[in-house]
Amino acid sequence: MKLLQLNSDNPKFKTLNFEPTLNIVAGLKLSEEEKKTINSIGKSLTLTLVQLMFGGKLDTKKPKEKKLKDFLSTYGIFYLNFKHNEEEYEIKKDFSKPEFYINDKKITQTEYPLELNKIFIDNNSDLSFRQVFNSFARRFGGDYYSDPIRQQGMPLTDYNQRLNNLKLLHIDTNLVEENFKIRDNVSKLKKAEEFIREYAESLDKVNLKDLKDEYKLLIEDKKNFIIAQNYDAIKVEADKLTEELNELRNNMQKIKNSLQKKEKNLLASDNINIDSNEIENLYREAEFFFDTKIKKRLEDAQTFHNTLIFNRKSRIELEIEELTIKKNELHQQIDTLSIKRDEKLMLLSNSGALEEYHAIEEKIKELYQEIEKLTKYEKLLSEFRRDKSELDVKSSLIKQKSILYLEKEKEYLENLEDDFRVIVKKFYDNHGGSLKIKETKTAKYLYDIFIDIDGDGGQSVGNVGIFSYDVFLYQKNKNILNFMAHDGCIFSEMDGRQKAMIFKIVIELIKENDLQYFINIGEDSLKMVLEQNILTEQEKEFIRKNIILELYDKEPEHRLFGEAFS
Repeated sequence: MKLLQLNSDNPKFKTLNFEPTLNIVAGLKLSEEEKKTINSIGKSLTLTLVQLMFGGKLDTKKPKEKKLKDFLSTYGIFYLNFKHNEEEYEIKKDFSKPEFYINDKKITQTEYPLELNKIFIDNNSDLSFRQVFNSFARRFGGDYYSDPIRQQGMPLTDYNQRLNNLKLLHIDTNLVEENFKIRDNVSKLKKAEEFIREYAESLDKVNLKDLKDEYKLLIEDKKNFIIAQNYDAIKVEADKLTEELNELRNNMQKIKNSLQKKEKNLLASDNINIDSNEIENLYREAEFFFDTKIKKRLEDAQTFHNTLIFNRKSRIELEIEELTIKKNELHQQIDTLSIKRDEKLMLLSNSGALEEYHAIEEKIKELYQEIEKLTKYEKLLSEFRRDKSELDVKSSLIKQKSILYLEKEKEYLENLEDDFRVIVKKFYDNHGGSLKIKETKTAKYLYDIFIDIDGDGGQSVGNVGIFSYDVFLYQKNKNILNFMAHDGCIFSEMDGRQKAMIFKIVIELIKENDLQYFINIGEDSLKMVLEQNILTEQEKEFIRKNIILELYDKEPEHRLFGEAFS
């Protein structure tokens, strides 16, 4: 990938015309007398804008990023031109709207990452463009520069961030992904088990066997219960009427449900006219799927549609009328049967026999429900424990396989570390640090990536580690983007030699790999770099010639946006 240009339709914006090799945005002072800072002039925002054009997001919970989002939404339309695999692309973005445009094709915010994957990522790869771009172009802010493997700005425990790093290191992640799914399922089972246990404990603490014994006795009592002989025939008839009533009521509910659906369909059919413009749009969309030779008169289509809807509406109205008649008939039948059944029940109730019988039935019902609940939750808990045990066994097997994998790939892992140390040693004479892949203590993640550079643990050492790791990942994945970028905060607390070494390494990579590199730098750091003897005069001149944009802090028009923005 080669960035070509970043500009805006707002004439105040300072256009960035990218070189195919080294690209530097420099923050400069107009004179030594000026005591103004060169902060807040837009150096870091150049890379932030590139990130946003490629689908990056701002954290609006943070005041500074919310302010930037509000500012960009009223500033104008931005354009990013780039070249990839010999094809040129233009991304257009109005930050007051969610969608993007690639070569004038509208792309929704949801579909945009997928479109970028199609352009940049091989179909056989399971990497995503956004994660890869973050790995090779760390933006300013957040936690992007707090640890080498936090290119996504996520906590160190973030699974996807960790997985992305392992893939870029060409570590087999099949076991990692399988193990993560298993541990995730175990976690879900634990939560479900806890909920079920709490619910089961909230039920009565009655022994399940005692409940079953009581239930059997009541069933036997019911079986042996004899209603007075002169009322027996009435009870049989009342039971029959009850069954008939229940069946009629079930049919009534079915008719009501059907009526409700028909009435909704009828309401949806009220507007039978369709605009011919809508039909025309439908046919234009259809051309994407069907032969472009398909021809149809729009007026015929409109007439056809209106006739179809009218006939549908008439049919539904007729069906509603028929169902309404059936409903009224059922109402009358239910009312008649209810009166008869109530008369029979009144006779039985007067004897007291039915009340006693009903009491037995109600108690049987209560016991049955309680037994069902306790049995169901005991079964669920047993199943959860069994499933969890099976998953734990699978996870244990994967853990064993992962240990064997690390042993098998020991030579490859040592070579990884050696390659990383080669880069670090360019900054330090006495040590090269370490990069190790080890089994994690947290079962969920399987592997940990440990990066360490001897030193006092200060910001300078940390930034050397970040730069070295990013260069190391690039060397292992040149075929993906062949692009790198850093924010100027990478220079924080570094001495002049270390800052110059960053440029020396970058220039070597550019010569050997046709790399495009983008960075911003303040005037003091730039002077320190150009004073170092480790750079040849040709390399220093190359740096000077590749300053693609100079920003100043004297007046707002000399800043990136051409106006004050802090």
